[in-house]
Amino acid sequence: MPKAFPVLHSDYRRWLPAAVLVVAGLGGVALAGRLFLPGMAERRLVAALADAGYTQAQVTVRRAGWGWAEAGIRLAPGLEVETARLDFAGWLPWGDELASLALSNVNLDAARQGSTALARLSALPARRLELTGLQMAVGDWSLPLDLHAVLDHGDGAGWRGHATLTPPSGLIPAALSHGTLPPLDVDVTVTDTGVRLDGAALSGTLTLAGDGAKADVTAKGWHVADALGPLSGSLAWQGAPGRWSVTLTADTPSSHLSLDSGGPWMDAGVTAAVWGLRAKVVGAGDWAGQGTLALNRPAPGAPLAFTLSANDATAAELPLMAAFLSLSGRLDGDADRGWRVDLAGPAQIGGRLRDGQGTPISLGWDPGADGHLGINWRDGRGHADLQGAVVGRWGPASAPLVAGGSTDLRATADWDGAGMVALDATATALEAPSLLGARLEGARLSADVDRANRAAPWRVTLDQGRLQIPGLAPLALALSVTGDPVAAMTLSGQAKGVGTPLSLGLSGQWDGAKVKGDATVALSPLSLADVPDLGTLLPGIPGPVRGDGTVTGSLRLTLVHRDLEGSGDLRLDDVSLAAPNLTVQGLNGQLALDSLFPLHSPPGQHLSAKTVRAGFTVGDVGLDLQVAGGQLVLQGGDLAWAGGHAHLTPEGNGGFGADVSGVDLAQALPRWTAAGYGLTGTLAGRLLGRFDGLTPVITFGALAADKPGRIAYAAGDAGEAGLPVVLNPAHNGNVALITRALADFDYQALSLLPTGPVGPDLRARLLVRGVNAGFYGGYPVDLDLELDGGDLLPPTAATGTR
Repeated sequence: MPKAFPVLHSDYRRWLPAAVLVVAGLGGVALAGRLFLPGMAERRLVAALADAGYTQAQVTVRRAGWGWAEAGIRLAPGLEVETARLDFAGWLPWGDELASLALSNVNLDAARQGSTALARLSALPARRLELTGLQMAVGDWSLPLDLHAVLDHGDGAGWRGHATLTPPSGLIPAALSHGTLPPLDVDVTVTDTGVRLDGAALSGTLTLAGDGAKADVTAKGWHVADALGPLSGSLAWQGAPGRWSVTLTADTPSSHLSLDSGGPWMDAGVTAAVWGLRAKVVGAGDWAGQGTLALNRPAPGAPLAFTLSANDATAAELPLMAAFLSLSGRLDGDADRGWRVDLAGPAQIGGRLRDGQGTPISLGWDPGADGHLGINWRDGRGHADLQGAVVGRWGPASAPLVAGGSTDLRATADWDGAGMVALDATATALEAPSLLGARLEGARLSADVDRANRAAPWRVTLDQGRLQIPGLAPLALALSVTGDPVAAMTLSGQAKGVGTPLSLGLSGQWDGAKVKGDATVALSPLSLADVPDLGTLLPGIPGPVRGDGTVTGSLRLTLVHRDLEGSGDLRLDDVSLAAPNLTVQGLNGQLALDSLFPLHSPPGQHLSAKTVRAGFTVGDVGLDLQVAGGQLVLQGGDLAWAGGHAHLTPEGNGGFGADVSGVDLAQALPRWTAAGYGLTGTLAGRLLGRFDGLTPVITFGALAADKPGRIAYAAGDAGEAGLPVVLNPAHNGNVALITRALADFDYQALSLLPTGPVGPDLRARLLVRGVNAGFYGGYPVDLDLELDGGDLLPPTAATGTR
């Protein structure tokens, strides 16, 4: 072995220079590849892309290895590939054959590049194309698509492969899709005219023609939400440089969706726009009705114009039936991720109440000529400012619910992601003609939120308000609401008469968890003696009116979910009233209402009075009443009239009967007595009547004399010209002749048949059979006389004198 060492040593010396040359050569090759081959690869790829139609392509190789390269590619303006992986086949690095091209995170501006930009990739000389992640922008919209597609180019068989699309989580609200939508898997085949898609849930074709393209896609069996059931639909789309359109329809067992969109855009009543869309939904799960959303951009960079409407919407969750909504405006964004909404005109919402009658109601906003409503949102905070009028309608006749001028209401509001932060509003005047004709003037509404106070973070205050309700004196209104709208809230306040001792206490509470609330209006004891003229307390009543006694009462409202209920009571203690046509003494009683919608009271409400004079004078009044269906129902009672007695009983359909006895004929015809006639006789009988509001109306019946009597002029025979005329010649003929007969008349039968409202408009027939020895030869005569209020009422209550 020692002898062999020199030989090995000599061989080593002989091969060493060769080894050094080989290593240096390989290093040079590697260095040359490092320096020159990426540029060669870039040039080759740019040339291949140009052959495929991407004449403006730019390639930047970031890394390269034996047979592969990784680059960033700008295929065209508006079409960029963040990362492209190229793999080549063969022994040579970056050989002639491109084995595969994998594109990751592709950004496509469809408005700039059109719809065929990606399709031209199929012209590349590659065996396999792979696409992962696509960010598509159309105008101001940007939609990230979790897309993974792999296409293989077989020997003469064209491109075939598979694609999987996972819909974005925010594309459909989580409430509909339970947070996610299942991925869509389709087989893809590239044909001479375009692309064919085949899948269980999605199928269709994409056709390419020159610079344009169109797609017809059908979907079926999509399960978006359990309430909606399986969904099926179709999509028709076509595009070309500077022009595109989309038509979409979708159906479930309970709903139908249609959408039309395009650019440029023409729509009914809208001038040409850069682009626009109109979406319409009919039904949705348990919801009935239809809704429409229209969007368009009038000019490049201009705010979006939108219109939102809904009709005949009905659902268990809605407090209204056949609800409707309409509003339109502008939506504008900026580079700082902020946006602003401005209503372009009136907005309205309404429908029919669930009150058993379907009463129409609506509430709206009208900016008028100089008003506005704007909403700003930036960095998680919102601000709204408005100026205009709140308007509305209520009832079958569409009577005004709320009305006002164009600048009656001014308000600002601020909120963030946790809710309202501040609110400030003032109203010059708000009117509610259908709600007792109420009018609110000069009110200021303010609100602030203290989130550190968890028990009552909200405080809302209404002050400086002057409430006017027809028939009532003006009220100075002050309210305060504290609490948490989601949990519990408390209402307190008062309404005091302006220049009168009227005082109302206001209280209430709200339970957000139970969706239940109640409010109470309590009338503090009001001494009528402290009001010199009740006309100042109740404007419009004939005056002056003096009063005495005490009045108290309350009104209660309860809201449970969508059901509004009400009750109330009124108590009268020794009330006396003195007015020109009304006198009441010793009025006592309590009226309790167990429902306000409609008005209803328990049976047996009792009122009593010593004396009531409203045309007729009645005394010792005691009435048992009930309010049912908004009507006053007499259940029984007693009263004294004209020296006799009337016992009242209820009749069908809310009517009443009166059994009358012991009525003095002279007191029943006070005008005749005052004119100097003497009348003898006692009347009895039965009358039937009904109530017209609070006014009793006699409809049928008669009072008859129980025995013969006499009618005579007490001053004797004054001659035909001297006899006072008590009959109205407008209702009776031959008044002078009849007056002569009644001057000394002995009757054998007499009946009084009153009809009409009890008061100055009461009418009656007086049927009399008897003789006057000096008239008509002393033969019996029958008289049928028409009497009015001038005959039946005391002279001070009758209209005019005869």
